[in-house]
Amino acid sequence: MTNLDHIQSLIRHGAQLRGEDGSLTPLTEAFYHNAVEACHTGGYNAATYDLVLPGIDSELWLAIWKDGHADSGSPKSICACLAR
Repeated sequence: MTNLDHIQSLIRHGAQLRGEDGSLTPLTEAFYHNAVEACHTGGYNAATYDLVLPGIDSELWLAIWKDGHADSGSPKSICACLAR
């Protein structure tokens, strides 16, 4: 599964991103590409976002890396990925 496949799978499952104000925005391929570009222009390795999936009450994060890699999961698992 490629990184874009992972993002597309999340999209198919109704993934949304929670903003700082609590608002929800649908995850899109354009968002993914913009996040990768923002990592490059901002000079950081990765960015994390609060991820919401229908039917899942657990806290989830989405990490998008400047090389296009995408990880999703619990905050603990994402922090472990970031630490590597």
